[in-house]
Amino acid sequence: MIKRIVMMEGGVETLSYFSHQMAQEFQMLGYAVFFYDLKQEESSAGKLRKFIRPRETVLVTFNFQGLEKEAGVYREGIGYLWDTYHIPCYNIAADHPYFYDDRLKDLPEKYRHISIDRRQKAYFEEFYPEYVSRGFLPLAGTGLRQGEDEAKTGKAGAQGTAVETEEAGAQGDAEQAAPCYDVILTGNYTKLSFFEPYINWINEEYAAFYRGIIDDLLEHPACTVEEVALAHCEREMGKEPNDQLRIALHKMIFIDLYVRNYWRGKAVRTLVNAGIPVHVVGKGWEELEDVRHPECLKLHPQTDSVTCLEMLADAKVSLNVMPWFKDGAHDRVFNSILNGAVCVTDPSCYLEEELHEGEGVCYVALQDMDALPEKVKDLLQNDSGRNEIVRRGRAIVELKHTWAQRAKTLAAWIAEDAAQ
Repeated sequence: MIKRIVMMEGGVETLSYFSHQMAQEFQMLGYAVFFYDLKQEESSAGKLRKFIRPRETVLVTFNFQGLEKEAGVYREGIGYLWDTYHIPCYNIAADHPYFYDDRLKDLPEKYRHISIDRRQKAYFEEFYPEYVSRGFLPLAGTGLRQGEDEAKTGKAGAQGTAVETEEAGAQGDAEQAAPCYDVILTGNYTKLSFFEPYINWINEEYAAFYRGIIDDLLEHPACTVEEVALAHCEREMGKEPNDQLRIALHKMIFIDLYVRNYWRGKAVRTLVNAGIPVHVVGKGWEELEDVRHPECLKLHPQTDSVTCLEMLADAKVSLNVMPWFKDGAHDRVFNSILNGAVCVTDPSCYLEEELHEGEGVCYVALQDMDALPEKVKDLLQNDSGRNEIVRRGRAIVELKHTWAQRAKTLAAWIAEDAAQ
C-alpha cells in the first residue's frame, strides 16, 4: 500500500506552490509527504533515503523535477534512485510534450506521464508510446482570502481553499475596501522581435516555412500548434516517421511562444488603447508595442504566487489568454474566480464544458478581440452583475477545480495502480 509521497520544491516557484497546495490534501488523506529541496540537494538526499519505504512510496512532481538526473537522485552507472527503490514517478507536464522532447528519454522504469490538456494527452500517446500516459489532470486554483472576498462581493460563499498562515502572512481585517484594480493580468510578456533570430536561425527557406506556420495560426487561432505545424511539414516534406516529427516540433517551440505572446500582447493593447487601465504583473510589459495610451498600462514587477493571488483578490476583472491550451484550462482562470474576480478569457473545449458563459467567466474569442473593450466596460460598470457571475462560478470551482480536488484524483490513480 502506498503511504508516502515525495514532492519537489526549490525549483520553479509556481510549481513548488502547486505542490504544497496538493500536499495539504495528501496529508489530509493520510499520506506522509516529504519535500525534496532542489536547492539543498546534498542534505535532502540523505533525508530522502530515510523517508523512502520500498513499494510504499511514490514521486509526484511537475515538469520533470527530480527526473533530470539531478545529483541527489541519480548516479552514473547506477541510475535513478526511483528505480532502485521501485518508486512510481507521476509527472504532471505543465506544458505541451514538444517542449520536453529532450527530457522524454532515459526516464525511470515506472514513469507515469500526466497531461494538463486533452489534446496534449493525445499527442503524447501518439508520439511517445514507449511511456505510460496516466491521464488528463488540468491545472487548478487556490482561494486565498475568503473573508475579504466575501466583503468584496457582498455575498458569502462556500469555504475556499485555505493557505497556510506561514505562506500567506497576516491578511489584515476581514472588511475590505472596494477593489483597487479594475483589470489585472498576471503573466509575463515577450516582445515579438525577440523571436526573429529563432525564425531566421537556418536560412531564408526555413524562415519562410516558419512564418507560414505562424501566419496560419494567427489566422486560425482555434487550431493547435501541432496540427498546423504537422500539416505544413507533410505538405513540404511528405509523410515523415513520428520520431522525426517530434524532433521537428521540439525545434519549433518558439512558434508556440510567439503566438501566445502575440495574442497576450494584443489583448492588453486593445484594452489600453481603448482607455481602460490594465495592471500587468510580470516581466517584459514595458516593451509592449504600439501603445497609444501608455498611462493606462500599469506596470507591476514579477512576483510570487501568493502576491498574485492577493492582487487578484483586489481586482474586479482578471484578463487571461490561454497559453495555447485548446482542450485544458489555466490556473489563472480558477485563481481569478476563487479570489473574486471575473475572468475574461478566450475559450477552450474543456473550459467551456466546465464553466458556461456567466459562471465566473466571460468568453471572448481571439478572432473577436475588437469586442473585448465593450465586454470589459460592461463588467466594470455593473457591480451586482459582476459579483453574481463570480458567485456562480465560485460554487463550481470550489467543488471541482481546486488543488485539493486534483490531489484526490491523483491519490485514486495511485491506489488503483498499486492494486494492479
